[in-house]
Amino acid sequence: MKSSFLLMLLLFLGGTTLLAQNKQYTSTQDSDPEAIAIIKSVRQKYDAFKTMTANFRLDIALPNQPLETQKGNISRQGDLVRFKLGDQEGIINAQGAYIIQHGNKEVMINNLPEPGEDTGLLTPQSLFSFYEGENFILSLQGEEVQNGVKVKIIELKPVDRNNNEFTKIRLLVDAARKEIVSIKAFARDGSAFTFYLDKTQGNVALAANLFTFKKEEFPGYHVEDLRF
Repeated sequence: MKSSFLLMLLLFLGGTTLLAQNKQYTSTQDSDPEAIAIIKSVRQKYDAFKTMTANFRLDIALPNQPLETQKGNISRQGDLVRFKLGDQEGIINAQGAYIIQHGNKEVMINNLPEPGEDTGLLTPQSLFSFYEGENFILSLQGEEVQNGVKVKIIELKPVDRNNNEFTKIRLLVDAARKEIVSIKAFARDGSAFTFYLDKTQGNVALAANLFTFKKEEFPGYHVEDLRF
């Protein structure tokens, strides 16, 4: 699972029971208006940035295995993305998704999803917008204090539950700063993936060639082009 998780960052898609006052939530029209308002405020802040960088931590909890923590970073300029996580690296640009596995000295080049295509997965370029659209039902579950910061708890479930590998997403938002604090996804097999945004900066200077893949920068790497 780790390889496909890295390929499309299989973080944070799924559903939740979202039962309140005996009401069954079945479509995006049932989403909590307050939860939608919080999400929109976060999106507006991120969209205002021409460029963005963030450091993050990923906790991977697999059944009957010790917790694994990986650190990484992500840079974004519009739809262009470059990220590092553990010994793997990704470049997302108009030509495709390049997943670089430094441990195996391999590069896999994949197609990008078609516009409007619902892959059921979270791609790096949708990290700051995956929770919008017609695919999820949002519910505000209250608030809590983490490290002295008051955060809003928003849970999401997919409208199409049958084609999702996950059963719940929990999104923690610092509503005052309009920033994502963490996202946690619960898989059907009992696994859980928690993504913490530790440091986010907007409108930072980025190298012009940051989002360009150059084979000569990876000597000795096997490149497999899976595009069609």
